[in-house]
Amino acid sequence: MPWHVEPMVERRNWTSAEVKEALALYLVTDFGRFHSRNPDVIRLANRLDRTSSAVALKLTNLAALDDSLTQKGMANASATDRLVWAEFLRNPQDIEAAYDRQAMQPLRGVAEAPGQFDHLGGQTPRVIQARRGQELFRNMVLTSYKSSCALTGAEDPRILNASHILPWAEHPANRMWPTNGICLNALHDRAFDRHLISFDEDWRMLVAPHVPLETRRLLERGTDGRLRLPSRFQPDASFMAKHRTRFLQAA
Repeated sequence: MPWHVEPMVERRNWTSAEVKEALALYLVTDFGRFHSRNPDVIRLANRLDRTSSAVALKLTNLAALDDSLTQKGMANASATDRLVWAEFLRNPQDIEAAYDRQAMQPLRGVAEAPGQFDHLGGQTPRVIQARRGQELFRNMVLTSYKSSCALTGAEDPRILNASHILPWAEHPANRMWPTNGICLNALHDRAFDRHLISFDEDWRMLVAPHVPLETRRLLERGTDGRLRLPSRFQPDASFMAKHRTRFLQAA
């Protein structure tokens, strides 16, 4: 079998726009897939006129900036990498746009529609009115949890949601940050959104006392009652404390 030889591409510094494209891919790619054979890496390399090895290396460099990872990347992220990362934390719109341009994968399930709103809630004129950035948020969260429900382990994306800890409408500054998300199946997602369940400081599930007995049994079935934490972007404990406060008030 002949060796695959990548075309020679002139060496050049990464621009801010290119790093934003790489970050959009980084956020929805598992750490173990930061390699030159990944079809998404190859696709982006072709768009940027770079080698797939260069794109894979950039993903690894970006991992060095990710405080949520226990397995760090190469500690030589550039100044541009750092600026783009910081900008994403302040305003994710450019990364949302880069993700939309890449159109890497169709939506992983049907529970949430593709993004159609800006990250501050502004509605765009499309036939299907949905939130812009919702698909990116969903894929960031599902990637972190390896497309598995954090409570039951269910692995079918068609019944999985990226559940916001702090509500989308009430917390625009945090709505796109993946530590504000948990991967839950549709039943537990709805219960979590309605503050019928929450989680304590040790990530054990709390069920509101007014929930009917049979519903409680359904919520507890197939789970040991403790949230499985993801490989990266673990849920923010302070966000969960605010959710838990509303849960206790509703109880």
